[in-house]
Amino acid sequence: MQLFLTILHREELLDEVLSTLVEMEAPDAVVVESRSGLELLERDLPIFAGLRSLIPSGIDFSSLVVCVIEDDALADEVLTAVSALGDASHLEGEPFNTVLLVPVAIVRHF
Repeated sequence: MQLFLTILHREELLDEVLSTLVEMEAPDAVVVESRSGLELLERDLPIFAGLRSLIPSGIDFSSLVVCVIEDDALADEVLTAVSALGDASHLEGEPFNTVLLVPVAIVRHF
């Protein structure tokens, strides 16, 4: 069993990732819209405004896609398919999208 996580910095990839998960019959995914921690510090605490130089330019969008995939073989296939989406569309100077699998020992539904 694997926890599938994708951090996206390109909005147009979100639909492609979700479509890929559906096509590969991965379980229902959850999407969390997110922001850079440095961006929040800069906005909410002016003393950290100097951190702006540390934030890669152009990060206006971030999403975290999460789902638990019980079949390890399927998880590997999903990882490969989603990684290929980002590889084909990466632009120079843009932050990289991230895809990872984390082993899960126990899942309980309530």
